[in-house]
Amino acid sequence: MKFRNVFWGLSLIIIGILLVARNMGMIDFEWFNIVRLWPLLFILWGLSVLPIRDTIKIGVLVVLLGGATWFVLDGPESQNSHDFEFLINNNFDDSDNISSASQQNFTVPYSDTIQYATLEMDAAAGKFSLNDTTSDLLALTQQSRWRNHYQYLVKRTGHDVMVKISEESNRAFHNNNHKEVSISLNRAPVWNINLDAGASSVNYDLSQFKVRKFSLDGGAGSFKITLGNKYPDVKIDINAGASSLTLRVPENTGCDLEITAVMSGKHLSGFTKVNNGHYQTENYDTAKNKIQLNVDAAVSSFRIIRY
Repeated sequence: MKFRNVFWGLSLIIIGILLVARNMGMIDFEWFNIVRLWPLLFILWGLSVLPIRDTIKIGVLVVLLGGATWFVLDGPESQNSHDFEFLINNNFDDSDNISSASQQNFTVPYSDTIQYATLEMDAAAGKFSLNDTTSDLLALTQQSRWRNHYQYLVKRTGHDVMVKISEESNRAFHNNNHKEVSISLNRAPVWNINLDAGASSVNYDLSQFKVRKFSLDGGAGSFKITLGNKYPDVKIDINAGASSLTLRVPENTGCDLEITAVMSGKHLSGFTKVNNGHYQTENYDTAKNKIQLNVDAAVSSFRIIRY
């Protein structure tokens, strides 16, 4: 029995089992963990040329591939949750109610003294929507096949409040692709929203809210963002990877777009090119409300719809 044949046979079987189990929603793993194992190739190469019996090589191979499989399933993820230790412990509120193994709900209370609110969210993977209002400052509902759990921290300074949401994701056997998260916001404050999204499907309708700034750091996902005209000067920063990106902006709002797109399909209806990578709507100078768009998109489908 040749070591080379056993190596490729076991490797392909393990990879095939992992992919089938992941596609069926039985397990979940981060592709980044596989990339981190590239030095293992040098170890296996060295093992193949050692002047020892093939049975010993096969035994070592089984141990190495077993350890690599465990690392892929339970190793550190590319986007870990943050502990946010800089916040005061008393600001942490873990009163959220997990009603079952597949659902989580929590709310952040609202005070009428709050003028400015910041939402920072590490979305990781899944399906995310924001399109409803609440009398609380923020409400989150999550449904998942697995017991995914979000933690949140609140920091209040004068008339400003910051809510930071992240996922506790230290379990091997869960699948973020079967997770749906719905967020509702209060309409009264002026909002800054920072979204860190991985392989996600995001549909944020912000037309009902006074959004001053919105930033998106997105990976290989599908992103649809609807902007409104509730605030006179809006700044949007988007950094997207291999993504489908759609922005909906009000037709009576003036838009200035700075875009860097590599191998991207751009559909910019209603925009006039000022110079390379710089576009504006015809009503930009005269419009009462303005949106500043800064988009850095690579290998993406990008379009802006004026409604």
